[in-house]
Amino acid sequence: MTYRCPYCKNLITGEPPPACLSCGKTMVVPKMREPNPRIARYRTIEKIWRETEQKKMELQGVIPASSLRKSPRFYMGVVLVLAVIGVLVLSRSDNSMDRKRSPELRALNNLDVLAEALGRYRFHAGEYPTAQQGLAALVRDPGIEKVPDWNGPYISHLPKDFWDNPYVYAPPETPDGLPTLFSCGPDRLPNTPDDLKPDPARFDPGTEWTNGWLRAEDRLPGVRIYKP
Repeated sequence: MTYRCPYCKNLITGEPPPACLSCGKTMVVPKMREPNPRIARYRTIEKIWRETEQKKMELQGVIPASSLRKSPRFYMGVVLVLAVIGVLVLSRSDNSMDRKRSPELRALNNLDVLAEALGRYRFHAGEYPTAQQGLAALVRDPGIEKVPDWNGPYISHLPKDFWDNPYVYAPPETPDGLPTLFSCGPDRLPNTPDDLKPDPARFDPGTEWTNGWLRAEDRLPGVRIYKP
């Protein structure tokens, strides 16, 4: 190895002597540190990455632009493919989110649907179903003599809650009141703190839906509708 004296700048070849042969001053040569293997590995990876990027730049300069990429059909195809992929991803995401929803959230969603169906029933029939008719009046006609303006079915089927219990229903005690509608919840007992109830606003669906109203059997072809 070659060393340079820090005082007289004389070059020394081979093993460094304790003192410079030219000026006679003592030299202290630092020992060579062993390279850190982790840093050396990182530098090797960085070197490979730089060489790869350089090769890519060289290839981009050599390969001519394809005539296919200049065609509008090519971009239309890319847009269609991306749209299809987006739809598939969103649908799978919705399904996975629905599976991850808690039983309580699913029961509340069913309760909101039932409350809205009861509001539409009342709009046609003039009042909510009686205790004897119950929620079954939403899926099948209780009878022309009893409800002459029935225009359902308002739901395709009557579900149970997540705990396999029927939803509890009772007509309102006053003409302007709201009916009783709830799920007994995980403990399966009525009138306990874990009972689940719908949003009261869902009992009033408004009138925007009336112009385009379709019965459930027309909205959902192929779904079995209960008949009297």
